[in-house]
Amino acid sequence: MADPLIIGFLGDHVGESLFIAIIGVVVLLRYRRYKAIGGAAVGAASSTATVAVAVVVTLLALVALGYWEPPVGEIVGDALGAGRTVYDTVGRWVLELLLGWLEGVAA
Repeated sequence: MADPLIIGFLGDHVGESLFIAIIGVVVLLRYRRYKAIGGAAVGAASSTATVAVAVVVTLLALVALGYWEPPVGEIVGDALGAGRTVYDTVGRWVLELLLGWLEGVAA
């Protein structure tokens, strides 16, 4: 928001309607800036998603054409190991909290 000293000065020395119009312009300019930043964030996210999809499609094409044979067993084993580690670290605790909360709601 604008500096309180400036708002006080404008409120004291100009008409009330002009004061409201100036504050409205300041708010609008800030809203447009936030809107532009939000649009840039959406554009960056969509660009990242586009690149990720292109990489996945390229890898699938390489597999389909026979140029690459991914080590599926190792990939699945690594994913399962990571899942077990996450569950052992925080998953059990979260599950116990959730079940306790559900029992409290059901009672």
